[in-house]
Amino acid sequence: MRYSLSALALATLASASPVSIEERQGNSGTGPFAPAGYYTSDALEGHTFYAPQNIPSDAKLPVMLWGNGGCSADATGQAPFLTELASHGVLVIASGTPGNGGGTTAEIMTQSIDFITSNAGQGDWANIDASRITAAGWSCGGIEAYAQIWDDRVQSIGIWSSGLLDNYTAANDFTKPVFFFLGGPSDIAYQNGERDYAAMPAGVPKWKGNLDVGHGGTYTDTNGGKFGVIGGYWVEWILRGDSSAADYLTGDGAKNDGWTVEYADLENLSVSPIE
Repeated sequence: MRYSLSALALATLASASPVSIEERQGNSGTGPFAPAGYYTSDALEGHTFYAPQNIPSDAKLPVMLWGNGGCSADATGQAPFLTELASHGVLVIASGTPGNGGGTTAEIMTQSIDFITSNAGQGDWANIDASRITAAGWSCGGIEAYAQIWDDRVQSIGIWSSGLLDNYTAANDFTKPVFFFLGGPSDIAYQNGERDYAAMPAGVPKWKGNLDVGHGGTYTDTNGGKFGVIGGYWVEWILRGDSSAADYLTGDGAKNDGWTVEYADLENLSVSPIE
Protein backbone atom coordinates (compact mmCIF):
# COMPACT_ATOMS: atom_id res chain seq x y z
CA MET A 1 0.00 0.00 0.00
CA ARG A 2 1.26 3.49 -0.81
CA TYR A 3 0.47 6.21 1.67
CA SER A 4 -0.55 9.70 0.66
CA LEU A 5 1.37 12.71 1.92
CA SER A 6 -1.43 13.44 4.36
CA ALA A 7 -0.66 10.14 6.09
CA LEU A 8 2.86 11.21 6.94
CA ALA A 9 3.29 11.60 10.65
CA LEU A 10 6.18 13.86 9.77
CA ALA A 11 4.73 16.67 7.71
CA THR A 12 6.22 20.07 7.22
CA LEU A 13 5.49 22.80 9.67
CA ALA A 14 2.28 24.69 8.98
CA SER A 15 4.14 27.64 7.50
CA ALA A 16 6.15 25.47 5.10
CA SER A 17 5.28 24.50 1.57
CA PRO A 18 4.04 20.93 0.95
CA VAL A 19 6.66 18.24 1.18
CA SER A 20 7.71 16.21 -1.80
CA ILE A 21 8.50 12.56 -1.21
CA GLU A 22 9.80 9.93 -3.57
CA GLU A 23 9.57 6.20 -3.17
CA ARG A 24 12.00 4.50 -5.51
CA GLN A 25 10.79 1.21 -6.84
CA GLY A 26 12.54 -1.61 -5.00
CA ASN A 27 14.16 0.84 -2.59
CA SER A 28 11.45 1.68 -0.07
CA GLY A 29 13.15 -0.28 2.73
CA THR A 30 12.67 -3.66 4.36
CA GLY A 31 12.47 -2.67 8.03
CA PRO A 32 9.43 -2.84 10.32
CA PHE A 33 8.53 0.80 9.47
CA ALA A 34 8.63 0.31 5.68
CA PRO A 35 7.84 1.82 3.27
CA ALA A 36 10.08 4.83 3.72
CA GLY A 37 11.01 7.72 1.47
CA TYR A 38 12.57 11.15 1.44
CA TYR A 39 11.25 14.68 1.32
CA THR A 40 12.36 18.27 1.70
CA SER A 41 10.84 20.96 3.87
CA ASP A 42 10.98 24.72 4.00
CA ALA A 43 11.18 24.29 7.77
CA LEU A 44 14.86 23.39 7.31
CA GLU A 45 16.17 24.48 3.96
CA GLY A 46 19.26 22.84 2.53
CA HIS A 47 18.52 19.46 4.11
CA THR A 48 16.62 16.29 3.18
CA PHE A 49 14.57 14.10 5.49
CA TYR A 50 14.27 10.32 5.20
CA ALA A 51 11.42 8.82 7.21
CA PRO A 52 8.83 6.06 7.30
CA GLN A 53 5.77 7.03 5.29
CA ASN A 54 3.35 5.75 7.94
CA ILE A 55 4.27 6.27 11.58
CA PRO A 56 2.00 4.97 14.35
CA SER A 57 0.77 7.84 16.50
CA ASP A 58 2.40 6.36 19.59
CA ALA A 59 5.79 5.66 17.97
CA LYS A 60 8.92 7.67 18.61
CA LEU A 61 11.72 8.11 16.09
CA PRO A 62 15.32 8.80 17.09
CA VAL A 63 17.52 10.91 14.82
CA MET A 64 20.46 10.15 12.55
CA LEU A 65 22.39 12.94 10.84
CA TRP A 66 24.06 12.04 7.55
CA GLY A 67 27.00 13.50 5.65
CA ASN A 68 27.18 12.38 2.01
CA GLY A 69 30.18 10.91 0.28
CA GLY A 70 32.50 13.57 -1.10
CA CYS A 71 30.71 16.10 1.14
CA SER A 72 28.30 16.32 -1.78
CA ALA A 73 25.18 18.44 -1.37
CA ASP A 74 23.18 15.85 -3.34
CA ALA A 75 21.32 14.25 -0.46
CA THR A 76 20.03 11.43 -2.67
CA GLY A 77 23.42 10.04 -3.66
CA GLN A 78 22.97 7.26 -1.08
CA ALA A 79 19.15 7.19 -1.20
CA PRO A 80 18.66 3.38 -1.23
CA PHE A 81 20.84 3.03 1.87
CA LEU A 82 19.29 5.93 3.78
CA THR A 83 15.76 4.83 2.89
CA GLU A 84 16.55 1.39 4.25
CA LEU A 85 17.76 2.86 7.53
CA ALA A 86 14.66 5.05 7.79
CA SER A 87 12.48 1.96 7.36
CA HIS A 88 13.95 0.64 10.63
CA GLY A 89 12.43 3.51 12.56
CA VAL A 90 14.72 6.54 12.47
CA LEU A 91 14.45 10.07 11.11
CA VAL A 92 17.48 10.68 8.90
CA ILE A 93 18.45 14.29 8.25
CA ALA A 94 20.89 14.35 5.35
CA SER A 95 22.89 17.44 4.52
CA GLY A 96 21.96 18.87 1.12
CA THR A 97 18.97 18.46 -1.18
CA PRO A 98 18.00 16.10 -4.02
CA GLY A 99 20.25 16.58 -7.06
CA ASN A 100 22.18 19.50 -5.58
CA GLY A 101 25.58 19.93 -7.25
CA GLY A 102 27.22 21.89 -4.46
CA GLY A 103 29.09 20.88 -1.33
CA THR A 104 28.40 20.64 2.39
CA THR A 105 30.24 21.42 5.62
CA ALA A 106 30.19 20.22 9.21
CA GLU A 107 28.30 23.40 10.10
CA ILE A 108 25.40 22.33 7.87
CA MET A 109 25.14 19.11 9.87
CA THR A 110 25.17 21.14 13.09
CA GLN A 111 22.21 23.09 11.72
CA SER A 112 20.31 19.79 11.68
CA ILE A 113 21.00 19.36 15.39
CA ASP A 114 19.91 22.91 16.16
CA PHE A 115 16.67 22.44 14.24
CA ILE A 116 15.60 19.06 15.54
CA THR A 117 16.45 19.73 19.19
CA SER A 118 14.38 22.91 19.01
CA ASN A 119 11.35 21.25 17.39
CA ALA A 120 11.29 17.61 18.50
CA GLY A 121 8.40 16.51 20.66
CA GLN A 122 6.03 19.26 19.59
CA GLY A 123 3.68 20.05 16.75
CA ASP A 124 4.49 18.29 13.50
CA TRP A 125 7.64 16.87 15.09
CA ALA A 126 5.88 15.31 18.07
CA ASN A 127 7.03 11.82 17.08
CA ILE A 128 10.71 12.74 17.21
CA ASP A 129 12.94 11.94 20.19
CA ALA A 130 15.92 14.28 19.95
CA SER A 131 17.50 12.86 23.09
CA ARG A 132 18.80 10.13 20.76
CA ILE A 133 20.99 11.57 18.04
CA THR A 134 23.83 9.92 16.19
CA ALA A 135 25.98 11.67 13.60
CA ALA A 136 27.13 9.54 10.68
CA GLY A 137 28.56 9.86 7.21
CA TRP A 138 30.42 8.26 4.36
CA SER A 139 33.96 9.29 3.36
CA CYS A 140 34.15 13.11 3.51
CA GLY A 141 30.73 13.03 5.16
CA GLY A 142 32.26 10.96 7.94
CA ILE A 143 34.62 13.84 8.70
CA GLU A 144 31.56 16.06 9.07
CA ALA A 145 30.12 13.50 11.49
CA TYR A 146 33.34 13.38 13.50
CA ALA A 147 33.04 17.13 14.07
CA GLN A 148 29.79 16.53 15.97
CA ILE A 149 31.37 14.24 18.56
CA TRP A 150 32.10 17.23 20.78
CA ASP A 151 28.44 18.31 20.76
CA ASP A 152 26.67 17.32 23.98
CA ARG A 153 23.45 16.75 22.03
CA VAL A 154 25.01 13.87 20.05
CA GLN A 155 25.29 10.47 21.76
CA SER A 156 27.28 8.40 19.25
CA ILE A 157 29.06 8.47 15.90
CA GLY A 158 28.84 6.24 12.81
CA ILE A 159 31.86 6.27 10.49
CA TRP A 160 31.24 4.72 7.08
CA SER A 161 34.42 4.21 5.01
CA SER A 162 36.08 7.22 6.57
CA GLY A 163 38.69 8.36 9.08
CA LEU A 164 40.48 11.45 10.31
CA LEU A 165 42.49 13.14 7.58
CA ASP A 166 45.02 15.36 9.34
CA ASN A 167 44.42 15.36 13.09
CA TYR A 168 45.70 11.85 13.65
CA THR A 169 45.49 12.05 17.45
CA ALA A 170 41.95 13.40 17.92
CA ALA A 171 40.58 9.89 18.46
CA ASN A 172 42.72 9.67 21.61
CA ASP A 173 40.24 12.05 23.25
CA PHE A 174 36.97 10.50 22.08
CA THR A 175 34.56 9.83 24.93
CA LYS A 176 31.51 8.66 22.97
CA PRO A 177 30.80 5.33 21.23
CA VAL A 178 32.00 5.12 17.63
CA PHE A 179 30.96 2.47 15.11
CA PHE A 180 33.23 2.01 12.09
CA PHE A 181 31.90 0.41 8.89
CA LEU A 182 34.83 0.03 6.48
CA GLY A 183 35.29 -1.41 3.01
CA GLY A 184 38.30 -3.61 3.67
CA PRO A 185 41.95 -3.13 2.63
CA SER A 186 41.00 -1.80 -0.83
CA ASP A 187 39.01 1.02 0.79
CA ILE A 188 41.08 4.22 0.54
CA ALA A 189 39.84 5.15 4.03
CA TYR A 190 40.72 1.74 5.48
CA GLN A 191 43.98 2.75 7.16
CA ASN A 192 42.46 5.95 8.53
CA GLY A 193 39.50 4.15 10.05
CA GLU A 194 41.68 1.37 11.46
CA ARG A 195 44.01 3.98 12.99
CA ASP A 196 41.13 5.87 14.61
CA TYR A 197 39.62 2.70 16.02
CA ALA A 198 42.93 1.68 17.56
CA ALA A 199 43.55 5.17 18.99
CA MET A 200 40.31 5.41 20.95
CA PRO A 201 40.92 5.28 24.72
CA ALA A 202 40.24 2.18 26.77
CA GLY A 203 36.78 2.08 28.29
CA VAL A 204 35.02 3.92 25.46
CA PRO A 205 32.68 1.56 23.54
CA LYS A 206 33.75 0.94 19.96
CA TRP A 207 32.88 -1.47 17.15
CA LYS A 208 34.53 -2.02 13.79
CA GLY A 209 33.45 -4.06 10.79
CA ASN A 210 35.13 -4.55 7.42
CA LEU A 211 33.34 -5.79 4.33
CA ASP A 212 35.67 -6.30 1.38
CA VAL A 213 33.82 -4.10 -1.12
CA GLY A 214 36.17 -1.11 -1.35
CA HIS A 215 35.44 2.53 -0.73
CA GLY A 216 32.20 2.64 -2.71
CA GLY A 217 30.39 0.31 -0.33
CA THR A 218 26.92 -0.89 -1.29
CA TYR A 219 24.98 2.35 -0.72
CA THR A 220 23.31 2.34 -4.12
CA ASP A 221 22.47 -1.37 -4.23
CA THR A 222 18.84 -2.30 -3.74
CA ASN A 223 17.90 -1.19 -0.21
CA GLY A 224 21.56 -0.37 0.38
CA GLY A 225 22.84 -3.93 -0.03
CA LYS A 226 24.84 -5.41 2.85
CA PHE A 227 25.60 -1.95 4.20
CA GLY A 228 21.85 -1.42 4.43
CA VAL A 229 21.39 -4.72 6.25
CA ILE A 230 23.96 -4.00 8.93
CA GLY A 231 22.88 -0.37 9.10
CA GLY A 232 19.33 -1.46 9.90
CA TYR A 233 20.50 -3.59 12.82
CA TRP A 234 22.74 -0.73 13.99
CA VAL A 235 19.78 1.67 14.00
CA GLU A 236 17.57 -0.77 15.88
CA TRP A 237 20.27 -1.43 18.49
CA ILE A 238 21.97 1.91 19.08
CA LEU A 239 19.11 4.30 18.36
CA ARG A 240 15.98 2.30 19.12
CA GLY A 241 17.46 0.34 22.03
CA ASP A 242 16.60 -3.16 20.81
CA SER A 243 19.28 -5.26 22.47
CA SER A 244 18.42 -8.29 20.33
CA ALA A 245 19.65 -6.37 17.25
CA ALA A 246 23.11 -6.28 18.80
CA ASP A 247 23.43 -10.00 18.15
CA TYR A 248 23.83 -9.38 14.42
CA LEU A 249 26.76 -7.00 14.91
CA THR A 250 28.51 -8.93 17.68
CA GLY A 251 27.49 -12.50 16.85
CA ASP A 252 27.44 -14.65 13.76
CA GLY A 253 25.07 -12.56 11.67
CA ALA A 254 27.55 -9.99 10.39
CA LYS A 255 30.32 -12.59 10.09
CA ASN A 256 28.10 -14.86 8.01
CA ASP A 257 27.43 -11.91 5.69
CA GLY A 258 31.16 -11.46 5.12
CA TRP A 259 32.03 -8.83 7.73
CA THR A 260 35.24 -9.06 9.74
CA VAL A 261 34.31 -7.74 13.17
CA GLU A 262 36.21 -6.36 16.14
CA TYR A 263 34.90 -4.50 19.16
CA ALA A 264 35.78 -3.43 22.69
CA ASP A 265 34.16 -2.11 25.85
CA LEU A 266 30.61 -2.56 24.59
CA GLU A 267 29.66 -3.51 28.13
CA ASN A 268 29.95 0.22 28.88
CA LEU A 269 27.32 1.01 26.28
CA SER A 270 23.98 1.84 27.85
CA VAL A 271 20.99 1.82 25.50
CA SER A 272 17.38 1.48 26.60
CA PRO A 273 14.29 0.84 24.43
CA ILE A 274 12.86 4.02 22.98
CA GLU A 275 9.49 5.00 24.42
